[in-house]
Amino acid sequence: MIVAQEKIQWQESLENLPRKRKLSPKKKNPHILKWALILVLVTAVAGSIGALTVQLTVAKGAQVRALEKEITGLKVHNDLLQLEVDKLRSVSRIESAALAMGMEKPAGTVYVSGNLPAVKNDSGAQAAQNAADSPPAKTSALKQASRLFTGFFASTQR
Repeated sequence: MIVAQEKIQWQESLENLPRKRKLSPKKKNPHILKWALILVLVTAVAGSIGALTVQLTVAKGAQVRALEKEITGLKVHNDLLQLEVDKLRSVSRIESAALAMGMEKPAGTVYVSGNLPAVKNDSGAQAAQNAADSPPAKTSALKQASRLFTGFFASTQR
């Protein structure tokens, strides 16, 4: 096998050799600084809006929790007041308070007619009884019938 040799001449001139490019310093682009400043401003505005939103959310959440606690307290207070009202409205308490004031418990069931006029003196009582027996002509037939019906049951209870 035969191999050809390559001759290298050491005395070649530097001008014939391929040159490496020298890196020239890059000129700073003024637009890059402008865009960097805009990016910083946009980031600052977005960050401040985000921080404000978080702060408002936390503050409103605290207000909601405080109002919920107040509502719970008011509901408990309302329930206590309702229990007190129920206790004061109880029939047994009213009976004991009436007896303590000197009132007497009725012996039987008493029905009172709602149509009786107020009596001021004894002579007016007779006129009121006569007025109750004969209804005025201007009342309707339904009212007259209801008076007779009520009067009948009221008289049977006496």
